[in-house]
Amino acid sequence: MSSLSVPGYAFAAPFQIPAPSPIRSLAPYANRPGTISMAGGYPAQELFDVAGLTAASGKVATRLASCLQYSNIEGQPALRAQLARLSAERGVRCDPDTELAVTGGSQQSLALLGRVMLQPGDAAIIESPGFPNSRQALHYTGADIHPVRSGPDGVDVDALAQLVERVKPKLVSVVATFSNPCGATLSRARRLRLLELAVRHRFLLVEDDPYGELRFEGVAVPPLAALAEGEARNWVVYISSMSKTMAPALRIGWMIAPAEIRRRCVSAKAADDMASSAWVQEIVAQYVQDGHYHSHVPRIRDAYAARCEALAAALAEELGDRVSFSKPQGGMFCWVRLNGDIDSTRLLPYAIEHEVVYVPGKAFYADPGQADMQAMRLSFATMNGAEIRQGIVRIGAALDACARNEPVSIVLPG
Repeated sequence: MSSLSVPGYAFAAPFQIPAPSPIRSLAPYANRPGTISMAGGYPAQELFDVAGLTAASGKVATRLASCLQYSNIEGQPALRAQLARLSAERGVRCDPDTELAVTGGSQQSLALLGRVMLQPGDAAIIESPGFPNSRQALHYTGADIHPVRSGPDGVDVDALAQLVERVKPKLVSVVATFSNPCGATLSRARRLRLLELAVRHRFLLVEDDPYGELRFEGVAVPPLAALAEGEARNWVVYISSMSKTMAPALRIGWMIAPAEIRRRCVSAKAADDMASSAWVQEIVAQYVQDGHYHSHVPRIRDAYAARCEALAAALAEELGDRVSFSKPQGGMFCWVRLNGDIDSTRLLPYAIEHEVVYVPGKAFYADPGQADMQAMRLSFATMNGAEIRQGIVRIGAALDACARNEPVSIVLPG
């Protein structure tokens, strides 16, 4: 259909100019044969527990007919029970029948919370840099989305306190453990202050925790909901996902929220997709019940620990003082800054020509004018040590070519 024949659709304001994904737009380059991609936020495919999932699927297959009906909107009772047990192991205790709901990944949890809590004219606060899809989930409600500074130590709580006074948010969303893209973990003291702010200013504090199980160094800090006591528990929601620990294709996440918030999110989910697949939910429940989850996650941690160590070593040995970074204690990402005049956006076409791809830091900022143009996000999850080192060698070669202003054939959108 030609552009001349497209009717003048009256799109809703948040969708009049759909935001392109700055990460997915790199996929055509990342998927080229021979290219080393440090761009994606995907878990390592070779680490999927195919045997464990096959065993769980086989057990569920013996009662398959009962799993082919619509699920309860709030999730299958068996899975809610298992997720409540997993959450309790993290310090987050809940009633699986009134406070926990199964969702289509943690992304749907955040979208449902946004829909239930926000409308045009409301304010919400998100970290910047932060995951672009999280920002979009709240932006699509029509609310005003305000960024607050974040970085290697997590969200700047002092800046947040000032912003809260000014914009009076109804919702604040953070990734407190191994944030995307910075790999940062908030200290216990900062978490307690966040909870104090939520109670004092009566905003809903949403903790997205897709990476917390992937700690391979240091001492774990309890989730916000685990630290919330008394009135604070009324103002915190915990959301998590099986995407990074089991497999993204399952599309299983969950939220733990005060009962009245959870009840409304269940209503919103009914209007959204009716329910998550009962079949898939039963497989996940069986997998966890049979102990596969608890034996599998340590294998992921060990593999990511080795890959993170390989990345840190390669950065130090191959690029030296050309970059600055803090090695994360878990998760899947390392936030790296280029030292010198070359920024990561200018460098990217050269990197692509040298068959390595990363995500420039600019992609993660809600306000491009505040972006750290020297920063880049490198994922270490999907490569072995040799591939990681080769990727960093290629970034070094790209830096040399860029410094010489060599011609480059790759032209990326602005």
